[in-house]
Amino acid sequence: MKIGVDIGGTEIKAGIVSNNKILRKIVVKTGSNKKEIIKNMLDCVEVLFDKKIEGIGIGSPGPADYSKGVLGDTPNMPLKGVNLKKIVFNKFRKKVVMDNDANCFVLGEAARLKKKNVVGLTLGTGVGGGIVINGELYRGRGNAGELGHCTIKFDGKKLGFNQGSLESYVSAKAIKRDYGKGPLDLKSSKAWKEIGEKLGVGVANLINSFDPDVVVIGGGIAKGFSKFKAGMNKEIMKRVVRKVPVVKGKEDSGILGAACLF
Repeated sequence: MKIGVDIGGTEIKAGIVSNNKILRKIVVKTGSNKKEIIKNMLDCVEVLFDKKIEGIGIGSPGPADYSKGVLGDTPNMPLKGVNLKKIVFNKFRKKVVMDNDANCFVLGEAARLKKKNVVGLTLGTGVGGGIVINGELYRGRGNAGELGHCTIKFDGKKLGFNQGSLESYVSAKAIKRDYGKGPLDLKSSKAWKEIGEKLGVGVANLINSFDPDVVVIGGGIAKGFSKFKAGMNKEIMKRVVRKVPVVKGKEDSGILGAACLF
C-alpha cells in the first residue's frame, strides 16, 4: 500500500492506494501561506499513515526539481525553495517520490482508463497539464506538460507567465476577471459557451500535437463539464486533423497517479 498526495491550489487530497484503488482518503483546505500548506499536507499523511505503508507519492504544483523535491516559483502557491520530499521523508521515514500534480492526474487517468497515450488538462486556480506516452509520463528535461501556458491567442490577455495562454482564459482567476464571478457561481450559458470555445482551441492543439487515445479534463472547473462541453467540442471539430474523445476525469485521479509514481 502507498499514500498518494495531491496538492492543489484550493484543496489537499490524500489517500491510501492499493492495486490502483483508493481505499481511504482525506481532503483538507490547502492553506494560504507556506507554514499552513506544509502543516496541512503532513497532517493528511499522518491521518492515513501506518506500518503497512510502503511509500508516499506527492503531486505538487510546478515548476520544480521533482527528483530532488524542491519547488520553484510556483505561481499559485507560496512554496518557492521548499523541499517537500525531504520534509515528508524526515517525518515518516518512508520512500518519497514527487511529480507535477497535473502529471499525477493524467497518470491516474491512464491507469483508470487503461490507456497508454493520454493528454490531460487540470482546470483550477491555474491550468496544468500532463502527457503520458506508451504508459509513461513524458517529462522532457523535467517540466514538460505545462500545457496551460501554451498560447491560444498571440496578442491576447496575460495572466501568469505567458500572454494569450490557455490559462489566461480558462482558469478560475481568468473566469473571475472576465465574468465577475468564480466558476462555481457562474450561471451564464453564454459565458460557459465562450469558455468552452477557448478551451476547445487549446485542446485541438493538443490533439494535433500528440494524437492521444483520449484527452482528459480535470480540476475544479471540470465540475462544469456539461456546461462547456458543447462549445469545446464544436471548436475542436473545426480544428483537428483526427477526432479524439475528450472526457471528464475523476476527482481522485491525482491521488491515484501520485501513488502510481513508484
